[in-house]
Amino acid sequence: MRKLILALVLAMGMSSPTWAAWPMWDAFKAVGIENGRVIDYSDARAVTTSEGQSYAMFFALVDNDRETFEELLAWTENNLSGGDITKNFAAWLWGRDGNDWTILDTNNAVDSDMWIAYCLLEAGRLWDRPDYIEKAHAMLELLKTQVREIDNLGKVLLPGRIGFEHDGEYKLNPSYYPLFLLQRFALEDEYWLDVFEGSARVLIRSAPAGISPDWATFSSRGELVPVDNIDNTIGSYNSIRVYLWAGMMSPKDPVYRELKAHFEPMIEITRRLNMPPEKIDVNTLKINQPAWDGFGACLLELLGADKSADLIRTVLSSAPIEKENYYRNVLTLFGMGFDEGYFAFDEKGRVYFPNQQKQH
Repeated sequence: MRKLILALVLAMGMSSPTWAAWPMWDAFKAVGIENGRVIDYSDARAVTTSEGQSYAMFFALVDNDRETFEELLAWTENNLSGGDITKNFAAWLWGRDGNDWTILDTNNAVDSDMWIAYCLLEAGRLWDRPDYIEKAHAMLELLKTQVREIDNLGKVLLPGRIGFEHDGEYKLNPSYYPLFLLQRFALEDEYWLDVFEGSARVLIRSAPAGISPDWATFSSRGELVPVDNIDNTIGSYNSIRVYLWAGMMSPKDPVYRELKAHFEPMIEITRRLNMPPEKIDVNTLKINQPAWDGFGACLLELLGADKSADLIRTVLSSAPIEKENYYRNVLTLFGMGFDEGYFAFDEKGRVYFPNQQKQH
């Protein structure tokens, strides 16, 4: 429908922006989305996560795909949020339980809540939808209930409602803090500037050797607590997104430059392997093996114009989007979509579209 309307406008001789097709998004929709639901076929239960829904909403926004955006939002709200996402956090996991299709875990994933609120703000701004903005504002108020102020660290979001604060300690997920989302929230409410600053501190302090862990535990005094388990000592499938989000920040932001310098050890390891490691011990820097190409998509922008980045681009461009590879697919859409100019973020966190600007 979107493309039909555009064709009619052009046929009538009216001026309209030329929206570049995004074949990778079309391929992802064809194999990974059914009736507004993103399906992870790598799980035998054919699960849907709030993460997948939120990521797909962002990709639909980038592609100006309003119909799919609305379908994703409606499915999420109706099936994960009890019909009202402004009052109920989206449950993070839904799928098959025997013969039933139902919520499998009622806890939320705060990064998905953030992405959904962000998508609503930006869709409201770009598509002149004040109803989306109103919904986003209500979500931001709900998100404030998950903010904790930690001494010497600042305000941070808990990863979810349940299970992340205990005996004066806070278990945080550094990959849940795309800082440009918080910058965008701060345009609506200055409250989020403090959360931006606290989250930036988490990213730096959780990775003293320049390698982000999947999870980090902080004391009530804001000190990194050494916890000897795989969650806290290994950087892998969660933390790989830390580098993805850092590389997408506007170069005009001083925090971008600070993060890029801080994560130089991971950048250098990726150059040496021509791919990020699948698992790396954040203390000893011991590596198990190079990861698959979706991890490479997350380091593209921090690598810059070098032979490792070129190799990763070649591998990603030649590999198809397949329905069994949900996580690889979404990391690739983020990494390659940004790298190829389908979207970018300004210093205030607003999304813009370099490819469209080139064509105007």
